[in-house]
Order: sequence, then structure tokens, then C-alpha cells
Amino acid sequence: MSEQTSWEGLRQFRIDRKTPESDTITSFYLVPVDDGSLATYLPGQFLGFKLNVPGQSEPVRRTYTISEKPGAGTHYRLNIKRESAPAGRPDLPPGVSSNYFHDDVGEGSIIDVRAPRGNFHLDTESRRPVVLLSGGVGLTPMISMLGHICDEETPREVWFMHGARNGREHAFGDHVRSLAAGHPNVNVRILYSQPDGEDRLGSDFDRAGRVTVEYLKETLPGRDFDFYLCGPSAFMKDLYDGLRSWGVAASDIHYEFFGPAQSLAEMGSGSRNVTAVEAETTGGFEVMFSRSGVSAAWNGSADSILELAEGAGLNPDSSCRSGNCHTCLCTVKSGTFEYTHDDIFEPDGEDEILICSARPTSDLEIDL
Repeated sequence: MSEQTSWEGLRQFRIDRKTPESDTITSFYLVPVDDGSLATYLPGQFLGFKLNVPGQSEPVRRTYTISEKPGAGTHYRLNIKRESAPAGRPDLPPGVSSNYFHDDVGEGSIIDVRAPRGNFHLDTESRRPVVLLSGGVGLTPMISMLGHICDEETPREVWFMHGARNGREHAFGDHVRSLAAGHPNVNVRILYSQPDGEDRLGSDFDRAGRVTVEYLKETLPGRDFDFYLCGPSAFMKDLYDGLRSWGVAASDIHYEFFGPAQSLAEMGSGSRNVTAVEAETTGGFEVMFSRSGVSAAWNGSADSILELAEGAGLNPDSSCRSGNCHTCLCTVKSGTFEYTHDDIFEPDGEDEILICSARPTSDLEIDL
């Protein structure tokens, strides 16, 4: 099957295979219903989904990373972890989309898919050594990046470091070890925070504990690497802060974040999975967050209305910060706006706005 650059809007894909990879992570193999060509993508990019989930009054929009190396064949592969209710909060609901995929989506199911995109991806032109750091299902983009590097057959040094709870929750362990065995430039380190009796030290995992900057200092031959990070919020924040304290430049740290936006904001100013355009000093625009009774002046110092709201002390829901997941969707009560980049999954309603990727073009009132 040949490849194409992209496609517009939503396209129907069929679940060709559904394969458990661990107790919590399942692979879904997607093929186009129209039998057309697949769009190319960079290692680490994701697909957008519009899901008709039973019990939900509106379609659910989510993004999931493609976990295979580019050019892998006639399908896209996703690895989706079943998300339970937060620990200690059984009163809160489990993950809507992840449980829908695990419980309701099977082989033969048809889903609506948006073309690959995303700004968190491997720099495929560079030959600089890389460290791929992941926790839990955050290994998904790293599997794609590692596969691409191995396919290049270059001596580019790569360290693949992954943390999981134990072998029951660890996906693709054998696959990663197999790649390393055939490529002397690939170094693999697997850490289990809670190994059980069936996990074999030196075979299934290399060390009990968590992936920390202290472990990186012990293991890596230095800090002159591009670091790629993906995983839960605590994992991300600890590693980012630790790397910066170690003297790693923010420009050498690239990450995709799972978790609430305020944790990402606390992490600092490394490369994020968001396309930020140069802020224009517009001056004179006022953004009113009507439900909160808070106003903020837009002067171009923030990259988006979401950042403006956070700077005013608000805590809007947000996740991807790239205009795809719709977690930050709000209603515009008056005024006009524009999006800062084209790479968004546009809302259905004319009065709806994705505040993570928008800026005002007049005084603006938002129901937030």
C-alpha cells in the first residue's frame, strides 16, 4: 500500500486486530475502510478520534499515539491502557475513552479518525545521541522512535529507559530487547517499581525502583543527549526538574504530557507538544471569563487564552494543549478570536473555542 501526505477531516477505519500486550495495555490495529493509502507520520505523532461512546451525550474526542515505526505496513497501531478511577477516589469515573476501546471496540468495529499530527516527535534529521524516557503507557511514542532509529541502521546512540510497576503491566519488553540485541548502538534499561515473584531480575527488568535523574547520572555516560520524555504527571515533573538541575538545557528536553495542565505549567518552558506562534502585541483587548467573574488584558505575552486564564489564577481543564483532545473546549458569549495554528481538531459549534490554541481578535467573553 502506498503512502500519502494526509487527509482532510474524519476518515473511517476498521479495527483489524485487537491484541492484549499486558494486563492493562491492548494494541489496536487500524486499517482504512476505503482501502486507500495511509498517511505518512513522524515517530511520536498521534491520531485524532471522534468516538460515539454509549452513555455520552456528545461525541468524545481523544488523541492516541501511533506506536509503530513509520512505514510499518498497511495499518496504524495504537496501544491503549485501560484507565481505572484514580487511586483512592473510587467515586470518580474511570477513563471514558480507554474503557470504551477495551470494552466496546472489537475487531471489525468502525471508528472515525483524523490524520496523523503532533509536534512531539523524534528529530529524524539529527544524529545526536538520544535518551528515550517513559513511564507506563508513555512508552508508546518511544517504541515508534526506537523502531525508526533501528531502521536507519546508523550508529546513532540511543538509551531506552522505561519504568513500569511490574511485568504484568509491562508491554513490549521482548520487542525492545530484541531490537537492542540486533543493534549495538541501542541500550535498554527497564525498572520495575513493584516487581512480583514472577519477574526475573536481569531478564525481565534491570533494577527495582523508579526511573530518576539519580539513576540517569549513574547509568548514562554524560548528559550531552536529546532527552524525550513521556509518562504520568509525577514522572514527568520529577525528571524534567531533575534534568534541569543537572544542567541539561531546556531546549534538549522534549516531552509529551499526560495529566492536568497545572502540572505541566509548573514544569517550566521545555519543548512541549504545542505549536506556539510568535505572540503579537495586540493591546487593548480584554478577555472576560464570565462564570468566574475574572477579566484579563491580552497584550501578547501569553501564547494562548488558556495561558492567559492560568496567569489570571484560573485552572481550566486542559490536556493536550495542541487543539486535539477538546478538554479545554469552552463557549464564546461575545467577541471574536483566531487559532494560532492550523493543526487543530476544530469544534462542531460556531460558538465553541479551544482556548489552548486560540487568541482574541477583539474583546472576548468566554463562559469559563
